[in-house]
Amino acid sequence: MMADEVRGHWLGGALEFAEIHYPADVARRLLDGLPREVKQSAGHAEPAAWCPRAHHVELLRAIASASRDEGRVFDDLLAYGQFVGKKTVDGVLKPFMAIVSPKLFARKLPELWARDHRGESKLESEFAQIDEGRIPIRFTGIRGYDHVGVAALGWIKIAVGSLVGKTPQVKQAGWSLRHASPSEMVCEVSWS
Repeated sequence: MMADEVRGHWLGGALEFAEIHYPADVARRLLDGLPREVKQSAGHAEPAAWCPRAHHVELLRAIASASRDEGRVFDDLLAYGQFVGKKTVDGVLKPFMAIVSPKLFARKLPELWARDHRGESKLESEFAQIDEGRIPIRFTGIRGYDHVGVAALGWIKIAVGSLVGKTPQVKQAGWSLRHASPSEMVCEVSWS
């Protein structure tokens, strides 16, 4: 069985995001509350290195702990995913994004997920509704991976926006503060 791991750029991105997204006192509180091994792993991981998924879970929980308002937490997690996505789309995926169509991107989403995540979690996407300006997405196997679906949705939102030249809308079913790691999460990214 494959270990549950995530690429280092998600960890380093979480630290960087917290430092620029939140006021200094909030960022300090969030980061100081992390276990020492998580801070060390996130601060020193190479972007392409495989890191324990448990460290990413701690970072996602820290972001989610900044507020008790579910809408605000959703927005923060989405913004974190967009932050990481922007760096990826403008970085290692830039050549791919320059030639890919929205339909091909939707088709490749499961492979892009697998490029960053090892373990039982999966992303499924449909591309039949691209002409209607919609990409349905389904995350499975994410129980225990708190908040990852929302962060990944932010990543997808920024990538799709770069392809269609518009700011996409997102919706999801399955995640809430009470159910931070559902076994399944169904989402949609749409634009018009």
